[in-house]
Amino acid sequence: MPQFEQVSVFSSLIFWSVISFVALLFLLKKFAFPPILEILEVREKKIRDDIEGAANIKQEAEKLKVEFDLQLKTAHEKANDIVQLAHDASKKETEKALQDTQGKVRQMIKEAEHEIQVSRNKLLSEIRGYTAALTIASTERILKKTLDEKEHTRIVDETIEEVIRELEKKA
Repeated sequence: MPQFEQVSVFSSLIFWSVISFVALLFLLKKFAFPPILEILEVREKKIRDDIEGAANIKQEAEKLKVEFDLQLKTAHEKANDIVQLAHDASKKETEKALQDTQGKVRQMIKEAEHEIQVSRNKLLSEIRGYTAALTIASTERILKKTLDEKEHTRIVDETIEEVIRELEKKA
């Protein structure tokens, strides 16, 4: 190769190229690399801080999500409790209204039974009176005479008892 045959020319060129390269390297190391390395370190630190911040934000978001889920669960439990309480209160009100109504019905039945009993007693008294008068009149006509007080009472009582027995048999 013809270009490598001129080693004498190249040796001085190689020497000055090495010297120039070393000088350039020294100048770069002295003046250019420190600001560049500083910028790179600042950038690396910023990126590291951003990554840590993102991790912290992610942890904070997960923590908030867990708290939110817990609050949501608590809210659902409270809502279910409120619904259950309302259901229980409604059931109690319904039962109370039913009991009140049943009590009123029982009272009305008692009043009706009492009223029936009073009417029955009144009717029986009236029947006794009419029966007594009818019996006395019939007896006087049959015997064509007036009975004394003692005989009169005995006949009335017997007739009334007989009429009551007849009525009770029919009822």
